[in-house]
Amino acid sequence: MRPKPKARTDRELLPAATAPQRKTALAQLKGEAFADDGAANAEATAERLETHRDHTFRRVASRRVTGEQSALAFINQTGFCAAFTPGLGVPCLREAIEGRREPKLPEHIQHDRAIIMTWNFKDSLPARKAVYYGKVIAGRPSFIALELLPAFLRLRVAAGGYRRLYERGALSHCAKLVMDVLTRRGPTETKALKLSGGYAQPKQRTAFDRSMKELQEKFLALKVEERYDPFTYVWDTVDNRWSEAMREARSLSSGQAAYRIVRRYFEIAGYGNDRAIARILGIDPALVEGALRRLERERAIHRGQRIPHIRETISLLASLI
Repeated sequence: MRPKPKARTDRELLPAATAPQRKTALAQLKGEAFADDGAANAEATAERLETHRDHTFRRVASRRVTGEQSALAFINQTGFCAAFTPGLGVPCLREAIEGRREPKLPEHIQHDRAIIMTWNFKDSLPARKAVYYGKVIAGRPSFIALELLPAFLRLRVAAGGYRRLYERGALSHCAKLVMDVLTRRGPTETKALKLSGGYAQPKQRTAFDRSMKELQEKFLALKVEERYDPFTYVWDTVDNRWSEAMREARSLSSGQAAYRIVRRYFEIAGYGNDRAIARILGIDPALVEGALRRLERERAIHRGQRIPHIRETISLLASLI
């Protein structure tokens, strides 16, 4: 089976440069021009790009997330966001709690307020099914709002279930064994999954962890509980945990689902490279293309914007030009 291409973020579209040169879109655009604009217009556009993300990503102190309810409001507003990892081109809850752009990880993360808060919210919000949580955006721990969950399920859950995926060689053997156990037994602790599948030996930990990440990315299985005495995870199938959202997903066409997600992306992020959007969100590029064409017809975005120092063209929210 060929390895899955790694998602490329906005940052990875930039050419080799020193760290300060790569920090923000503003640093890349300031003083430069779009194809036919002057430097002053380019600088103003760059400022609008960063100001838009500062506002919607809550990267300003006055809008930072302060508690569980504001965290839920943030996830619902953005539609989807990374949990701990800023700089992916999508909102990040830890960044929103900090209220500033791309905060570095501290040396001792156990004492970091934003990390502790994010860690708590990733337990409490999914536990009451207020949000979806898993490694689903660029392969990183992420949240999805209930409003957009059916759209993600429609696009990311393969037809025919996990057995069909396994028969096609698109699911690892360990992941298939885990799904067999979860389907048969329901919610199951990590240790029991390892024992049932024959992956309990320390040398097999890497293969098991890789399979659990694979199952999350394919929206087949997810954590439903973390127990702390002793510490362990409890896993379940997405079909069982989110049956209502799965039923709603089946009522959507793939085009409708892609349009909902891509539209929200631009409303929140403001701009992005078309192919990077497909990779980060795990959506078929053809479906992203269809959504972009519709948004362009609606005059919601402008496509093919060429910006100096960014290797590929971007699409841009119309209101930011």
